[in-house]
Amino acid sequence: MEVLQTSALPLGYVAPPFVTRFYLRCRQPQGRTTTLGGELEEQEFRDVMARLAASVVVISARTDRGFRGLTATSFVSISTEPPMVLVGLERMTITRNAVIESKAFNVSVLTRSQEFIAERFAGRAPAVAGAWSDVPHHLGANGLPLIDGCAAWLECKLAQVHQAGDHDICVGGVEAATKGDGEPLILWDRSFWSLR
Repeated sequence: MEVLQTSALPLGYVAPPFVTRFYLRCRQPQGRTTTLGGELEEQEFRDVMARLAASVVVISARTDRGFRGLTATSFVSISTEPPMVLVGLERMTITRNAVIESKAFNVSVLTRSQEFIAERFAGRAPAVAGAWSDVPHHLGANGLPLIDGCAAWLECKLAQVHQAGDHDICVGGVEAATKGDGEPLILWDRSFWSLR
């Protein structure tokens, strides 16, 4: 398996902007002393997290004004019995509010041909009024959007919410999961990549 870059567009958002204590030993630039438990600079943390490859998904939910969605890379499976996933959502987003209020969300796992959709829901691509109007999608059994042509889809009921810095960790019980076709879109080093 080899990883190939599919876009030269840099992604500025990789990790939440916060300063925290980071307990690990790491190679530091010359002239800098780091002690175990020392404060980690925000940009250093972002640079380190940019080295972690992640799948790219769109989280969808609904408000009383319509469907909402955002691009996320902090999405993982946490349990198979019962099936559960988690996603980190920035606390100040409308989509996060929609997930909390409606107590449900859907996940569309993007393919390498869906970079523009990832950019659209990350707020970096032009969007017409209502981002969902020109994105091919269908509704899941829970009435929330699932983007057409994805590698996989999950329909989730919100089970738990945990505060974590400037984000909330939203745990969802998976009510439906469907496998699609295509290779997943990967975020690594602030750019999109694909598997080959």
